[in-house]
Amino acid sequence: MSKVYKLVILLLLALPLNLRAQELPEGWSFGGWEFFEVYHDFGNSPFFASFYFEHDNYHYKYFDNCYTRTTLGVKVLSWLKADAAYDFVVTPVDMKHKLLLDLTGTLKSGNFTVALRERYMHTWTHGGGAQSNELRSRLKLQYSIADSRFRPYLAIEVISWKEWMKTRHYVACNYDFTSWMQLEVYYLYYTHNGRPAQHILGLGLNFTF
Repeated sequence: MSKVYKLVILLLLALPLNLRAQELPEGWSFGGWEFFEVYHDFGNSPFFASFYFEHDNYHYKYFDNCYTRTTLGVKVLSWLKADAAYDFVVTPVDMKHKLLLDLTGTLKSGNFTVALRERYMHTWTHGGGAQSNELRSRLKLQYSIADSRFRPYLAIEVISWKEWMKTRHYVACNYDFTSWMQLEVYYLYYTHNGRPAQHILGLGLNFTF
């Protein structure tokens, strides 16, 4: 394995002290995120689209929120793509609308894939009119195990706007049922600025047509 990939793995595994939220011993949250995504390429054109649905709950006891994401994107280069998306979010107390603009670069070497995604997100809260902004930087390293359908990955996502807000650390794996259907499972360690950390189990299906 090259020095670059070793460095990436160390970055993904690291939990920088300056990014860690204050953790209360009895306040850690557990929960699950269930999701599915449908992805479509428009033939030989550079355009693609996707639809995503996710349901979130905490402590596996009560509904927290759910949202849909509709995305339209373009492959700018063989290793670079850009897309825009709209989220409609329903929570127990309000509804939100989100605009997302993404730029993602992906490099492959053998069985390894490294992807860096930069995301801008603007949120409007329905009714109250409150608005907010986020910048989300995500680094993902995936390895395709030879002669198998398993593709484990590690990822870290830092969420900020003028100052650090949240960090997501993923340990995950994809399993290809078929060429068009994929199972995805992940453990997420989710730290917040001034709030207890959360431990999330994600489970979902990805479809490509």
